[in-house]
Amino acid sequence: MNLKNIGAIIILGITDAYLISHPNLIGKLGVFIFKYSMIKNFPSAFITVFITLGICVGITYLIEKNRAKAWSKYLLWACTVLSLFILAQVIYKFSSGAYARTGKPFVWGLILLPTLMLYLFGTAWFTSKAKKTDTVLKEEL
Repeated sequence: MNLKNIGAIIILGITDAYLISHPNLIGKLGVFIFKYSMIKNFPSAFITVFITLGICVGITYLIEKNRAKAWSKYLLWACTVLSLFILAQVIYKFSSGAYARTGKPFVWGLILLPTLMLYLFGTAWFTSKAKKTDTVLKEEL
């Protein structure tokens, strides 16, 4: 993972924390009733988002470091599918009913986090396939 990707992840993570921490009145009521203290204000949303992204970056680093081992590609595939499933679940949940009335910035912030997770794992997946193809081509020459 290069510095440009890390910079984009940091900027999008800050944006995500800001969006998540600013729901409208119905969203604030839902955060209060369901006691979502991890997104109650910007600092707690910031910590939550960056802990999540830090875990994803750590898993990605672990996978890229051990990409020659068989378990790494299965773990990367499982993480990619899991983040895709979480993204689909969040989109489905927040597109109708009372959740859809929590404010568009809040909903887009909740959609952005699994999208960032999918980006991290998907980038690792495609770059590992590209590196594997490059080594196969070099070995043939």
